[in-house]
Order: sequence, then C-alpha cells, then structure tokens
Amino acid sequence: MIDSYTTTDSADLPTPVDDGAPVGHPTPAGEPILAPASVSTSANAAGSTDPEQPPLFPYPPQSDHCDSAANQPVLAAVGELILAWGRLEHATAEKLASMRQAFGDVRVVGGRTRPTIQKLLAELRALVAMRDRHDKQVLTVIADIDGALQRTAQFRTLVIEGSQSCDDDAVTCRDIKNNPHRVALADLRREISQLDHIRGQIALL
Repeated sequence: MIDSYTTTDSADLPTPVDDGAPVGHPTPAGEPILAPASVSTSANAAGSTDPEQPPLFPYPPQSDHCDSAANQPVLAAVGELILAWGRLEHATAEKLASMRQAFGDVRVVGGRTRPTIQKLLAELRALVAMRDRHDKQVLTVIADIDGALQRTAQFRTLVIEGSQSCDDDAVTCRDIKNNPHRVALADLRREISQLDHIRGQIALL
C-alpha cells in the first residue's frame, strides 16, 4: 500500500517527497520558471529582462495633452457642467419635498432609487397643477424648462460620454453615431449659466 504522501511516475517508481510536495518534480508545461527575488531584482536594476516573462508595464507613462495648464479652463468648465446638473437635480428634489410637506405628504423624494430630472419635473408639474388650478402661467414656465433641459441633457451626454481630447478653448467629442463635434469653452459656460438660471426658476415656483 502507498500512503497519501507518496507520488509515483509512469514507471511506478516512488518519487521522494518533502512535506507533501514532490522533490525535484519538473515544472508543468506552459508555466515560466521564476527566478529568486534577489536575482530578479538585480536583473531589473541592471536593465535586463527575461524573454519568457515580459514586464507588466512595458511602456513608460506619457503626459497627456489635456493635462497642460493651458487646458485647465476647459477641464474646469466640464466639471462645473457636471456639478451644475447635480445642483439642479438637488434643488428640484428639495422643491418637491417642500411642496409635498405643504400638501401634508412627507415622503422621501425618489424612494429607493434616485429619480431622473424628467421624473422630477413631471411630479413638479403635477403638484403645481394641483396648487394653481386656475393659473396656467406656471405650467407654461415648467414646459419651457422641460424643453430647455432636454436640449441641455443631450449636450451634457455628448460632453461626458463622448469627450476624447481637448485643447486650450474646446473639447473634441463624438456622439453615439461617431460624428465628431467641437464643443467650445463658450458653449460649456453658456450651458452652465442656463442650468443655474433654471435652478433659480424652479426655486421661485
């Protein structure tokens, strides 16, 4: 009987073991033979590489064109656009919460998931219609806000999801159909100002 720690080869010859592992057992095919840590460290310091084990990062890091100081206003404008959209969603949710409280409803806006701006505007339109049944002017303002935000949402998606490069005064983007677009810094600032204006309109409803 052969114990569980004894391994045999094809010739049924016992192979010596050391603490459960075969001694002198060949490396399985396809696995590289790793050198000791001291040897590999000295080889890397000398600049030599093992042909059987290529380096993990063969290419040195290169500076991106968008990281230059001249492009900081464009990159800052992209960040401001993202924050302006988030501030608008937050302000709309806060407006809905105050209107709900006025109607005697204290539910949390959105429930388990964060609602989109379209859902927030739809609920805002419904609450305003209940509050001002004989005043249609406010509903007209909400309709104008909805139309403006639909266009701004497309612009925001293009910038956030389609940006590929930038220079000192514009961002080069590609839309979902792979068409190139050049979004200027002035366009970014215009949309940021538009979002801030809409946020003020919603606060005054």
